[in-house]
Formats: sequence, structure tokens, C-alpha cells
Amino acid sequence: MPAHRVGMPAHAHWPHPHPLRNWPHPHPVRNWPILDGPQTIVIAILLFGGFYVLQAKDVNPADALEVLYVVPIALLAVRFGLLGGLAGALLGVTLIGTYDYTTEVWDVSALGNACWIIAFLLLGTLLGSFVDQRRRLEAEVARYFESSLDIMATIDASGRFTRVNPACERTLGYSAEAMRMRATIEFVHPDDREATAAEHAALENGSHETVAFRNRFRAADGSYRWLEWSAASSPTGDVIHAVARDITVQHEAEQQLANHAHVLEAEVAERTRELQDARSKTLHRLAMVCEYRDDDTFEHTGRVGATAAAIATGLELDSEQVMLLREAAPLHDVGKIAIPDRILLKPGKLSAEEFEVMKTHAALGARLLAGSGSHVLQMATVIAESHHERWDGAGYPSGLAAEAIPLVGRIVAVADVFDALTHDRPYKSAWPVQKAIDHIQNGAGSQFDPRIVSAFLAIQRDAPVDQRRRYSSGWRTRLSPSPTTRPSAPPVIPASQLACGCANGSASNTAAIAATPSRSPS
Repeated sequence: MPAHRVGMPAHAHWPHPHPLRNWPHPHPVRNWPILDGPQTIVIAILLFGGFYVLQAKDVNPADALEVLYVVPIALLAVRFGLLGGLAGALLGVTLIGTYDYTTEVWDVSALGNACWIIAFLLLGTLLGSFVDQRRRLEAEVARYFESSLDIMATIDASGRFTRVNPACERTLGYSAEAMRMRATIEFVHPDDREATAAEHAALENGSHETVAFRNRFRAADGSYRWLEWSAASSPTGDVIHAVARDITVQHEAEQQLANHAHVLEAEVAERTRELQDARSKTLHRLAMVCEYRDDDTFEHTGRVGATAAAIATGLELDSEQVMLLREAAPLHDVGKIAIPDRILLKPGKLSAEEFEVMKTHAALGARLLAGSGSHVLQMATVIAESHHERWDGAGYPSGLAAEAIPLVGRIVAVADVFDALTHDRPYKSAWPVQKAIDHIQNGAGSQFDPRIVSAFLAIQRDAPVDQRRRYSSGWRTRLSPSPTTRPSAPPVIPASQLACGCANGSASNTAAIAATPSRSPS
């Protein structure tokens, strides 16, 4: 059976010669010089010394040559993090004091010197802290890359692997070096190469942003393993990021199912559920990566899921829908992974241009989650796209109003805003719980659906004070339910009911979405 796009015909015919045939050999990678610790220190000292001499020769203090010291301070902060930044700042302060003392130039006021001291310390502290945090995040992502059971790979424009994780060697038996030595298409079964190349071409020419397909991949022992691929182009379009899972056992079961349908039906269904749960967990990890950037506790998504499930229970949605909502709601802000740090982590209000960029995360999240057969991810797609709509129609991205907003989006709107208000963010401090509750109540009929607000207030009113504060102390939701407790095929809210905001056939089930108030443009 040749490679085929998941959910598409098995055979696809493409013009010849195919763009992935006869891939050229890659050019040698340029080795850019990287300064080690001692080299960085030497260069920084030379810069400090050179700028000091330049300052000493300048007879006009108004030139403010002290500003040149920010260069070695930044260099030390980038190389050594917070400690390097502070050390550079202190050295810069020392040189300024030495210059003023030795030259007896006192034209600069004490306030002016204090400003330079504060500026140097702020630069060293902020830049150094950012570098340390960035390195911690990179280390966390690298650990996930190394420990993943799925094959993760990066493919360049010439069709060669540039990076693969250890799962490749565990699954196929090839070392990372062996994978990089040959063109990707050489590993693919001859019968699957045309369809595989077509998927690659679809990403290269921009006709598809993501592709999902299966093919047979040659292992080191000469056998072929069936792999299921999910791939997407990088934002710059110069590389392709791909994830593959070994589904050889599943594929063989599907082949046997043609002859033994009744015997193998239960086993194949279980394997399919496992694959869907695994994909859901992978996207939860993606949500966590995004959350690392603007939530120091890394618990926001879990709390939103738990609060949304509690509201849904108050609205008397059935238990299966509540379970789906609990799992889908944590993915509401997955699109923030595409928002630049300078906007996402900005302390204070956003400018109008920055706010427009921030608003794109809703549509980006929906595009990332769309196209899955999983009920959880289908609901997560709807939530990601609609949880910033407002009951009065002033939300985004589509400007939907009232019951035109999907029910699950309206529920998550209240849960998301409440959690955002009661926890510290880069741009604001946490509100008291009661103040946040009052804000939700005042937004009924404008920002939020009054029925959803009533259900939320009922939860707060009926819960003891200590239990109410659990909303702000770190509720977590499971990544996925146990196979022994999850129904085999839980029903999902039909598209027609999602579009009109109804559930269980009731047109009175209504809710709304809202943006966090403090992230509006200045």
C-alpha cells in the first residue's frame, strides 16, 4: 500500500520530473565563531578600557560617552547571564566614579551619576535574567526533544535531515549522523516516494501549511517500518519540522482487519484511541511550552480547564461533554506560541499595533488544532478561535455576538478572565478573588453571557471560602483520562449546535468570551 495523506486518496499523481527527485547535495554548514568564557571576559575588559580612554580624552562631559559602557555590559550579560550582567554593570559604575575622581570633573550632578548607575544595573539585571530564563526554557524543550518516544526531525530545503532526536535510532536503528548523510527520499520505500515527495512539495510551494501522511521507511536492518508523519513549514519557509510515529503494528492490524474484521475490531479501536490520546498529550506539551513564557507557575491552563468544567456542570451539560471541555479548555491559548516575547511579556498596556498582533493568537491557535479526528481537539479548535469573542459583539477575531458564539467558547471566556485576574502576569498583579468575581458579574450582558455568569456565581456562592480559593492555588487537569474510565467514543457537541451556541438541544444554553482587561492597547 503506497504512502498516502491521512484522510485522502491513497494514490496521487504529480507531474514529472518531481521536485524532490535528484535532490542536490547540501552545501557545507558555515561554522560561526562562538566566544568562550575567557574570550568574552578579555573582549569586555578591552572594551571597558578602550571606552574609558576615549572618555578620558574627551574634554566635553556633555558628550556622555558613558553610554558606550552598555556594550561590554550587554556582552557579559548575554554570555554569563544575570551574574555577568551585574558584574559588567558594577565595573561600568566603577569606571565612571574613577573618571570623575581622577579628572576632578564635577560638572555631572549626583543625580546624573545616579541615573547612569541605575541604567547600568537595570541593563545587566534585565538582560541577564532574560538570558537565564531563555536558557532554562531551551533546556526544557531540549529535554522533551531528547526523551520523546516519537521521531522528531528537521528537514532543510534540499530534502535532507539536519536534526533528529534519539527516538530515530530507537525506532529505525540509524544514528543521527547516518540520517544526515543521505537524502530523506532514499529512506522511503520506492512505491511511496512519489506521494511522499508530493507532500513535501505541498509544504514548499505553500499550498498546505501542514500535512499528515503515512509511508514506509527503511530501517537499518533492511526492513520497512510504517510511519505516520505530521509536518509543517517553519515561519521562514526554509526548513520543515516533522513528527513521526511508528504505526507498523497498527498498520498490520488494519490489513488483517480486512480478513478478520470481527476478531480485530476491538484491538484496532483501542490502538486508534491510544494514538488520539498521544496526539492530545503532545499538543498539551505544546500549550505548556507556550505557558512557560508568561506564567511562572505553569498552572494557568489546568485551572482554566477545571473552572470551565465546573461551570459546564452548573449548566447541566452531560458528563461526557464536561470531560471533553476539561481536556480541551487548557489548549485555548496555544496560539500564543507565535506571539513575540516583546509583546507577550511586555509589562503594561500594549500599543494599538501590538494589540493587533496579540489578537492573532486566537486564529493561529485554531489553525494549529484544526483538522484532527479527535473529539477533544475538535472542541479545542472551537475554543481557541472563539474564547475572545464578546457577548456584545465587540470581541475578536470574528466579532460574533450573543448565541452566535459557540457555547464552549463562552464558558472558557469566563474561566480564562477569572484566572487571569486572580494571578500575577507580566503586565499586572493579581486581583483579590472577590474583586475578580465582581468584575465578572459586572460584565454580564456586555462582555459575558449572563447565563454563564450566573452559573459561575452559583459555584462561587455555594463553595466554602477555602474551596473557592482553590481557583487561585493551582488546580490541575489530567492530560487525558484513563483508558479504563473514558468512553470508547464520547459524543461531541454537533457543529450545528456549536455554531448557534446550543447544547443538548437547548437554545437557552448561552455564554460569552472576553479579553483580559489589562491587555488592551494603551
